[in-house]
Amino acid sequence: MKEKILLLLLFFLPFSGPLMAQVPISILKNTDMNFGTIAVSSVAGTVLLSASGLRTPSGGVILPTITGTVSAAQFTVSGQANYTYAITLPATDFTLYESGVGPASMVVNAFTSTPSATGTLAGGTQTVLVGAKLNVGASQAAGSYTNAAGFEVIVNYN
Repeated sequence: MKEKILLLLLFFLPFSGPLMAQVPISILKNTDMNFGTIAVSSVAGTVLLSASGLRTPSGGVILPTITGTVSAAQFTVSGQANYTYAITLPATDFTLYESGVGPASMVVNAFTSTPSATGTLAGGTQTVLVGAKLNVGASQAAGSYTNAAGFEVIVNYN
């Protein structure tokens, strides 16, 4: 009888092993996106803010010498070391309102990131930088444009 029990145990051993819980992935915002100070004209235009924080104007937008605070959004992604993950940026327009409530508004879209689409958690963390395009209307009203809700960046393990 001992032999049969031992054989059964040996049969099941190759199928068992330690169960390991996966470390959850998380994202934490470190820095808000800020397009800085811009000057407008009677012609609509855009400001492209790269993920590295560089601004490129087009149309009737002028970048004055006094830039104000300019920054791409910065996030820290944390999780299981050396795992890869997918980055999902907003696919729809995001609206900024003058003084946070309007009535004047501007649209932000065309979000980009570094890394783009997929990241790797070398050492368990990675910094993600996010830029976008600000669409400025002709003769856009002066003011500070914000959206307290913020935009969503989603990360998931691959």
